[in-house]
Amino acid sequence: MPPAPALAAALGTALLVLLLASESAHTVMLRAREAAQFLRPRQRRAYQVFEEAKQGHLERECIEELCSQEEAREVFENDPETDYFYPRYLDCVSRHGPPHSKSPAFAACVQNLPDQCSPNPCNKEGTQVCQDLMGNFYCQCRAGWGGRLCDRDVNECSQQNGGCNQICLNKPGSFHCACYSGYALTVDSRTCQDVDECADGRACGEAHCSNLPGSYACLCDEGYAFSPQEKTCQDVDECAEGRCEQACVNSPGGYTCHCDGRGGLKLSPDMNTCEDILPCVPFNVAKSVKSLYLGRMFSGTPVIRLRFKRLQPTRWEAARSPPRSWHIHGSPLPSPGFGSAWTPTTAGPASGAGEGVPGCLPARVGLGPMGPVCHLMILMLALRLLAEFDFRTFDPEGVLFFAGGHQDSAWIVLGLRAGRLELQLRYGGVGRVTSSGPVINHGTWQTISVEELDRNLVIKVNKDAVMKIAVAGDLFQLDRGLYHLNLTVGGIPFKEKDLVQPINPRLDGCMRSWNWLSGEDTTIQETVKANSKMQCFSVTERGSFYPGTGFAFYSLDYTRTSAAVGTEAAWEIEVVAWIRPATDTGVLLALVGGDRVVALSVALVDYHSTKKLKKQLVVLAVEGVTLALMEIKVCDGQEHRVAVSVQKGEATLEVDGTRGQSEVSAAGLQESLAVLERHLQGSVLTFVGGLPDVPVTSAPVTAFYRGCMTLEVNQQTLDLDEAAYKHSDITSHSCPPVEQASP
Repeated sequence: MPPAPALAAALGTALLVLLLASESAHTVMLRAREAAQFLRPRQRRAYQVFEEAKQGHLERECIEELCSQEEAREVFENDPETDYFYPRYLDCVSRHGPPHSKSPAFAACVQNLPDQCSPNPCNKEGTQVCQDLMGNFYCQCRAGWGGRLCDRDVNECSQQNGGCNQICLNKPGSFHCACYSGYALTVDSRTCQDVDECADGRACGEAHCSNLPGSYACLCDEGYAFSPQEKTCQDVDECAEGRCEQACVNSPGGYTCHCDGRGGLKLSPDMNTCEDILPCVPFNVAKSVKSLYLGRMFSGTPVIRLRFKRLQPTRWEAARSPPRSWHIHGSPLPSPGFGSAWTPTTAGPASGAGEGVPGCLPARVGLGPMGPVCHLMILMLALRLLAEFDFRTFDPEGVLFFAGGHQDSAWIVLGLRAGRLELQLRYGGVGRVTSSGPVINHGTWQTISVEELDRNLVIKVNKDAVMKIAVAGDLFQLDRGLYHLNLTVGGIPFKEKDLVQPINPRLDGCMRSWNWLSGEDTTIQETVKANSKMQCFSVTERGSFYPGTGFAFYSLDYTRTSAAVGTEAAWEIEVVAWIRPATDTGVLLALVGGDRVVALSVALVDYHSTKKLKKQLVVLAVEGVTLALMEIKVCDGQEHRVAVSVQKGEATLEVDGTRGQSEVSAAGLQESLAVLERHLQGSVLTFVGGLPDVPVTSAPVTAFYRGCMTLEVNQQTLDLDEAAYKHSDITSHSCPPVEQASP
């Protein structure tokens, strides 16, 4: 039975104090005089009267020394700034240490606190200057902008129509006048003058009237036909004419053909038929047959499971003979005599007992979670080297391997957190966590080794010891006369919440030249060699790679409560995508409602739907209605920045800093944004790299994205290891480079 919580906490605290006292006590203990600053108010100085007679000096009071809230009040001489400053000041102390540590980071942290304009909370486009106030700030807006943050466009058209004679068109920060059809602006840019008028203004009804010599003509826009009886322009249903090869959507004045994007198709240049989506930028996706990819199982379960058995108790050490118990997820190794019943024995290795597997004792064959698992037993011979392998990753967190028994017995887990190695271990019911060494998630190969020396576990990086942990116990567990050790690679055999300290076990990493207790096992190498999905890219760069065959999704909340509007729920969608595409068609990001409605999508497309032109574009759409478009050079092999901002009353799209053009009227934009807001009030999922099985007409693009992409949503970088689901072919932290053209 595990100890009671209080006893476990006491034991854990005692072990931690002993460990710190033995190695670095001098770095965590404060001198009595310094500690007293935290436990009692400082003694007032002799010249206190002089200090209180003037405004306190921030650097002297709160940077050179630790200040109380009362002393901070002396600095600012008002309550609002003091109440704003002091909790954040304590946070600086917590993160960077007390003033006596002389940390530059601490000084910078404190100096930036009083300035309400750092970072600048005002809208950059609409703000002339941000003024720092007492515990507050003031955004001085440019002409044409308003609101507390200068993020609201002033609609000049609402006052006397902006001085326009006919039409006033508002735009961010400005406006301009326009005229109805048949009119043109005069030199004053405000007055409209009739330039073409029919003798009888009622002759064409809703249609355009064009004067002709001796007659007139009623003209309709493209996609419409004039009805003489009703004197109206009526929409032509092109879909009824069978113009599209696959799906067709009719719209007022036009139509759009759609192809099965999830099936790898897009519109042909004729805008009616379909063709295959082919790469226009080649990526170097060659793989190394001598490598093992650890990120294959998004569920966090191990990619390899090994089981070692021995007859006599020795420490967890390597063996001279290879282990004969294994299971590789996705590719179960052949098991001798699968389906037959073998009788366990405690005798030594018998010749021929393993049915073609020399040096094995008979065991049994069973079914594992991914297929057959062969459990064979060998006699272990003591060596010091426990495990050694080469490792490469850009991923900051994940599990390399687990070794031990079951969850409640002795075990160790070697993982990565914040780019550094972390060892979690449990012996005798007591868990410990230690982390040290250099940051190794920089994408270059590192040699990692674990070695047991005199009841110590020694972790080395490139032969340099980075951790040495004393252990008391044996990782092998006695079961029915045999000692067992389980070893899993790329995951743990139980839930991550049951670790000493929870960690995301998913690790986009690569391993090669591995030695597990007994040396490099050729059988595992042959299995990896035969399964390309278990292999790593030969060369990688930082980023996430989408192969064009799947997607990931998150459950994100885009609503927030704004202080400016009290308790009214507001919403905001800000997306920044750094992309290096391999194809010109694919979904970057989409919000999908519970009824499979694509509420919002950002995608690459190679045609202009209304102009019927082939052109490489980024499209922003709500429920299939295109709000904005922007050109992009997809096939240049370079990285591009796509930025989308959608909030109440506004939707913008930028590519490489250039703003895209709107495809809807002001009224149409407001209508679409109202539709999006209703979706956000319900349940939506954020899909990246593709869409689920939705109708091909539900969005301008339904094809999977292919290429490298890093996403930031509402100022938070999306980590694919944290997704609710990710297709196993998507690599979360590594991307192959673009192939260089041959000279």
